[in-house]
This record gives sequence, structure tokens and C-alpha cells, in this order.
Amino acid sequence: MEFNAVKRERDFLRVFGTEAESYLQGQLSQDVEGLSDGESRFSFLLQPSGKVDAWLRVTCSGENEYLLDVDKGYGDLVAARLKRFLLRTDCIIETSKHFLFTEIESCEMRKDFSDCYIVPYSWFDFKFTDYIFTKGELPEGFEFDTGANWDEVRIKAGIPKMGKEIDDSTIPASLGIVDSSVSFTKGCYTGQELVARVDSRKGGTPYRLVKISGASDVAADQRYISKNDEKIGTVTSQVVTGDGFFALGFLKRGVESPTEAQVINDDLEEKNVLVMPLEA
Repeated sequence: MEFNAVKRERDFLRVFGTEAESYLQGQLSQDVEGLSDGESRFSFLLQPSGKVDAWLRVTCSGENEYLLDVDKGYGDLVAARLKRFLLRTDCIIETSKHFLFTEIESCEMRKDFSDCYIVPYSWFDFKFTDYIFTKGELPEGFEFDTGANWDEVRIKAGIPKMGKEIDDSTIPASLGIVDSSVSFTKGCYTGQELVARVDSRKGGTPYRLVKISGASDVAADQRYISKNDEKIGTVTSQVVTGDGFFALGFLKRGVESPTEAQVINDDLEEKNVLVMPLEA
């Protein structure tokens, strides 16, 4: 049987010990204490200043045992950051070997997989189901779609990526994912002050994440968005397909979206693009 799933590269960490829950509760922006076995939530791991160290997902895998997954190449950063404040606490953090497959455009629960965490979720108008296995292959009788391009899907869906849309200067609210990654009813956690302060203000952040689209001959990764000869934003991720040019980037505060703008492509030509909010 074949279904539209793509194999994705992620780093995994196992966090366990009698104080694992209370420790993560004080470090992550999500409410870890409210997780039931097998339940997952996206979360920020923040600096004391409130800027983003990592955006990850936490899954409850048992009593005082959790599985964290983050973009490939950032597992060591997350482990080092968590261990930095780990003093006389019964909480062990170690790398773990897991494998992630994502079914695209489906949130249908499949109960015929064993030794697997099944995580359905919606992202604006997109629907996904993640399957987290301890082995690198799908169970017998199932195949993944080798033609699927996760980077294209995540850009069209508006999912930020570590090293692209997220670095250590990122303000959480600028990513448009605070509602799915932060609990405003839990107790204190590292970096909470900035999150709460920005949430209480109407002005928002200096820049906000947006979607960008244009004709297929546009290629403008890491270039500027301009309008009326004024720089109004930047492009952070982009993909060119037969359907056109799709990108993520940051738009300056005060500029409404959707709006028509321009980018300079790799041939230094000005190209028209449409800048849209993430929910578009």
C-alpha cells in the first residue's frame, strides 16, 4: 500500500527521570504537565532574554519520559541548552534514534502501526500526520512517496525552519505560531517575560513571517522584498516549481498584507511577487 508520506530528517532527544516533567515544564513554553501518553505539542526553547534557542516538538512517551524532536542538526544545541540549567535534578537528556515520516494532506489516524507515535495536526489549511518510528523503514506493505518534497510543502504551508526562519535573534511572536507553541496559562518558564510582553502589545514585532509567491522564473533566496523602492522585508526560504515561485520571508511592521511587491532575482532582475499572511 502506498500513501503520500515523505521521510524527513529530524534529531531526537530522550528526556527522562523522576524530575523530567517538572524540569521541562520550567524550560519549554508549552504546558508539559498537561500532556497525556502519546500526545505531542510544539514548543519554543527560549533564551533567558526570550529570543529563540530552538523550536521543537515534545511528545509524552510515558510517566516522566519525553521525546523531543527538532530540525536536523539542532539536536546537540537543544541538549546543550537544556543541560545548561540542569543542576542537582533527576533528569537525563540523551540522543535517541527515531525516524519520522509525514503523511501529507491527511489527519486520519492509522492504528495498524506498532512501535510508532502517530501525531496528526493541522497547519493553517494544510493537514499532516507524522509517524515516528524506532526503525528507519515503514512497516511491511507500506511505501513512502519518494517524489514528495518536504521543503516545498513546508514553504507553501508556512512552517518555519531552524537556520532559515529561526535563529538566535528570532522573537517568537514574529513567526506567527505562538498560539500552537506557547501556553499562557502555565507557570513560569525561561524566557517567558518577552513572550508575555509582546502578546500584551498591539504593535506586534518589527517583522513578521509571511508567504511570498510569484512566477516560476523568480529565484530570490536570501534577497530583499521591496515596494516603491523601499526595502520592506527579506526572503528566507524559497522553492521554484512548475507552478511558480514560493517563499517564506519577513515583512516589515506597518506594511499590510496581502500586497504586491518586488524581489531581485539571481540575475539581478526585478520580479513581481505577492506577499500574503501565513493564514492565506
